[in-house]
Amino acid sequence: MAILANMADLKQKVAAKIEAMRPYLERSGGYLELVDIEDGIARVKVGLTRPGPSRLVVSLQLKSGIERALRNDIPELRGVEAVNLPPYSELGWDQPDFFKPVDLPVPADAVAADGAPRRPGAPPA
Repeated sequence: MAILANMADLKQKVAAKIEAMRPYLERSGGYLELVDIEDGIARVKVGLTRPGPSRLVVSLQLKSGIERALRNDIPELRGVEAVNLPPYSELGWDQPDFFKPVDLPVPADAVAADGAPRRPGAPPA
């Protein structure tokens, strides 16, 4: 019973903080809706109300900023999950593994016979 009371209290705290942030979000063209709180993680819908070229990137930045603000003020909150953004986007630029090098596939015709990268448009060796 105490766990349910704590979850209800956590949901009220998160809802109050979101309500306090709402004027700032709306002024900057963002929106935020609390969907639920599950296991200490706030599940939200986040997005933009203004058109722009990189809506996903800006939505991810908005989600990251909202998460920092909520977790700074509500330490018992374990995290924020944006239910309307792709799941692979949870690793934000401020996370340690974000800048981890990744080997990208190279087409066979993009490598010269000696293994060096070939200039685009150069004839094959």
